[in-house]
Amino acid sequence: MFFRVIFYFCIPLIYIHAAKNELSESQKEIDSFEKILREESALVVLFTQPCCECTDCVEAEVLLGGMSKEIEENLGVLVARIREPSLKSRYGVKKVPAMAYVRNNMTAMYDGLFEFEEVYAWLQDNRFPATAELDDSSFEHLTQAATGATTGDWLVMFHDGTCCKNRELIHLETAGTKMRNKVNVASVNVLKAPETSERFKITSCPEVIFFRHQRLYRLSLPDITSTTLRRFSEGFYKNSKAERVPMPPSLFDKFRDKTILFYKKNSYQVFVGLVISTICIMLYLIASAIKSPAEQKSDKKSK
Repeated sequence: MFFRVIFYFCIPLIYIHAAKNELSESQKEIDSFEKILREESALVVLFTQPCCECTDCVEAEVLLGGMSKEIEENLGVLVARIREPSLKSRYGVKKVPAMAYVRNNMTAMYDGLFEFEEVYAWLQDNRFPATAELDDSSFEHLTQAATGATTGDWLVMFHDGTCCKNRELIHLETAGTKMRNKVNVASVNVLKAPETSERFKITSCPEVIFFRHQRLYRLSLPDITSTTLRRFSEGFYKNSKAERVPMPPSLFDKFRDKTILFYKKNSYQVFVGLVISTICIMLYLIASAIKSPAEQKSDKKSK
């Protein structure tokens, strides 16, 4: 009886120990991946299941493993394999095998066949990110949205750095790789571009706007994926209401807006200052009025 009690008592301890080991292994993989991301400007990431649970995953691992040396020597890119579920969730991976191309903190997802020529060509064609990062100083200069749009059509995602769970920006970059040399793709952090976000009346994040021929079209679909972004840019935008692109604010507009903003933030101080100024002016006028007759009297006496 005693040994049976000990046996049943030990079973939970065994499970707890196994769970701790599994947790530590997962954390090691996460920490190792984060370290590589910090140190490398470009990285190919293969997401798979644990060994032998998925035939397609094994084939993809063999393919990327055989290509890794050539990819590193010719493209200067390391290849990493990820099995940790939380990392898959971070990149929105729902089906494996899946491959991501991370460069300069921008990620594009591969959606082709896992064949040597196709994978290598995609990596080579997308060595540089397709998404441009715009702010108040560069938006109109690069897009020319209101002044002629000679640089072409632009698909722009407005975000605040937190509203996008990173996946929306991944979808944007993935769509950009598909539309390279056809549609320009960009992101705008509204916190770093307040004038631009005010100009286009951005009230929620993320918000996607397509700019074409001095007109803008807002994406109203609730689900943002690389497919919906691409289809919207390639023709679905016609189902949205066309708005004329507003001109960028002039120096006078900026001065006026800053003045109004200053007044709104400091209305009490401005009011107190006006009252004090008014009282000082009135006292000065009263003192001048009283002083003037007195001076006239003294002049008469001196005569």
